[in-house]
Amino acid sequence: MRQMKRTVVLLLEIALLLIILRSSFAQYLLVDMQNSLSGWISHVAEMGERKTLSELQERINPTIANLNEYQRDYIMNMTSSRSKLEHFERYYCMTEDKNPFVYGNTRIYLCSEIRKLEF
Repeated sequence: MRQMKRTVVLLLEIALLLIILRSSFAQYLLVDMQNSLSGWISHVAEMGERKTLSELQERINPTIANLNEYQRDYIMNMTSSRSKLEHFERYYCMTEDKNPFVYGNTRIYLCSEIRKLEF
Protein backbone atom coordinates (compact mmCIF):
# COMPACT_ATOMS: atom_id res chain seq x y z
CA MET A 1 0.00 0.00 0.00
CA ARG A 2 2.73 2.40 0.97
CA GLN A 3 4.70 1.56 -2.18
CA MET A 4 1.64 2.19 -4.30
CA LYS A 5 1.14 5.65 -2.71
CA ARG A 6 4.76 6.56 -3.54
CA THR A 7 4.30 5.41 -7.12
CA VAL A 8 1.10 7.43 -7.54
CA VAL A 9 2.68 10.53 -6.00
CA LEU A 10 5.73 10.13 -8.23
CA LEU A 11 3.54 9.78 -11.33
CA LEU A 12 1.54 12.87 -10.31
CA GLU A 13 4.75 14.85 -9.78
CA ILE A 14 6.03 13.81 -13.21
CA ALA A 15 2.70 14.75 -14.83
CA LEU A 16 2.71 18.13 -13.08
CA LEU A 17 6.28 18.76 -14.15
CA LEU A 18 5.41 17.96 -17.76
CA ILE A 19 2.42 20.29 -17.65
CA ILE A 20 4.53 23.10 -16.21
CA LEU A 21 7.36 22.59 -18.70
CA ARG A 22 4.94 22.60 -21.62
CA SER A 23 3.37 25.90 -20.58
CA SER A 24 4.06 28.97 -22.69
CA PHE A 25 5.76 30.75 -19.79
CA ALA A 26 8.16 27.86 -19.23
CA GLN A 27 8.88 27.70 -22.96
CA TYR A 28 9.56 31.43 -23.01
CA LEU A 29 11.83 31.14 -19.98
CA LEU A 30 13.75 28.19 -21.41
CA VAL A 31 14.21 29.85 -24.81
CA ASP A 32 15.41 33.03 -23.09
CA MET A 33 17.89 31.03 -21.00
CA GLN A 34 19.11 29.21 -24.11
CA ASN A 35 19.63 32.48 -26.00
CA SER A 36 21.51 34.01 -23.07
CA LEU A 37 23.70 30.95 -22.68
CA SER A 38 24.47 30.65 -26.39
CA GLY A 39 25.28 34.38 -26.57
CA TRP A 40 27.65 34.03 -23.63
CA ILE A 41 29.31 30.96 -25.14
CA SER A 42 29.81 32.67 -28.51
CA HIS A 43 31.18 35.76 -26.74
CA VAL A 44 33.76 33.62 -24.92
CA ALA A 45 34.58 31.70 -28.11
CA GLU A 46 35.23 34.92 -30.05
CA MET A 47 37.47 36.52 -27.41
CA GLY A 48 40.67 35.32 -29.08
CA GLU A 49 39.49 36.52 -32.48
CA ARG A 50 38.58 39.97 -31.14
CA LYS A 51 41.97 40.24 -29.43
CA THR A 52 43.80 39.31 -32.64
CA LEU A 53 41.79 41.84 -34.67
CA SER A 54 42.36 44.55 -32.06
CA GLU A 55 46.11 43.89 -32.11
CA LEU A 56 46.08 44.09 -35.92
CA GLN A 57 44.28 47.43 -35.80
CA GLU A 58 46.79 48.79 -33.30
CA ARG A 59 49.70 47.57 -35.42
CA ILE A 60 48.43 49.12 -38.68
CA ASN A 61 47.16 52.35 -37.10
CA PRO A 62 50.44 54.30 -37.46
CA THR A 63 50.75 53.27 -41.11
CA ILE A 64 47.22 54.31 -42.07
CA ALA A 65 47.25 57.51 -40.01
CA ASN A 66 48.19 59.65 -43.02
CA LEU A 67 45.44 58.25 -45.28
CA ASN A 68 42.16 60.03 -45.96
CA GLU A 69 39.45 59.62 -43.34
CA TYR A 70 37.25 57.50 -45.61
CA GLN A 71 40.20 55.17 -46.27
CA ARG A 72 40.94 54.80 -42.54
CA ASP A 73 37.26 54.15 -41.84
CA TYR A 74 37.18 51.50 -44.57
CA ILE A 75 40.30 49.78 -43.24
CA MET A 76 39.11 49.86 -39.61
CA ASN A 77 35.74 48.45 -40.66
CA MET A 78 37.42 45.78 -42.80
CA THR A 79 39.62 44.73 -39.87
CA SER A 80 36.70 44.60 -37.43
CA SER A 81 35.66 41.04 -38.25
CA ARG A 82 37.29 37.88 -39.45
CA SER A 83 34.84 37.41 -42.33
CA LYS A 84 35.49 40.93 -43.68
CA LEU A 85 39.23 40.36 -43.37
CA GLU A 86 39.00 37.04 -45.23
CA HIS A 87 36.91 38.68 -47.94
CA PHE A 88 39.50 41.43 -48.38
CA GLU A 89 42.34 38.91 -48.48
CA ARG A 90 40.55 36.72 -51.01
CA TYR A 91 39.73 39.54 -53.43
CA TYR A 92 42.50 42.07 -52.96
CA CYS A 93 45.51 40.07 -51.78
CA MET A 94 45.23 36.72 -53.53
CA THR A 95 43.78 37.93 -56.82
CA GLU A 96 45.07 41.51 -56.65
CA ASP A 97 41.70 42.86 -57.73
CA LYS A 98 41.37 46.67 -57.72
CA ASN A 99 40.13 48.21 -54.48
CA PRO A 100 38.93 51.84 -54.64
CA PHE A 101 39.99 52.55 -51.03
CA VAL A 102 43.23 50.62 -50.55
CA TYR A 103 45.84 50.36 -53.28
CA GLY A 104 49.58 50.48 -53.93
CA ASN A 105 51.95 50.10 -50.99
CA THR A 106 49.12 50.36 -48.47
CA ARG A 107 47.41 47.32 -50.00
CA ILE A 108 50.68 45.40 -50.08
CA TYR A 109 51.34 46.27 -46.43
CA LEU A 110 47.84 45.29 -45.32
CA CYS A 111 48.05 42.00 -47.20
CA SER A 112 51.36 41.16 -45.54
CA GLU A 113 49.92 41.97 -42.09
CA ILE A 114 46.84 39.86 -42.78
CA ARG A 115 48.99 36.88 -43.81
CA LYS A 116 50.79 37.08 -40.45
CA LEU A 117 47.56 36.58 -38.50
CA GLU A 118 46.79 33.31 -36.77
CA PHE A 119 43.21 32.76 -35.67
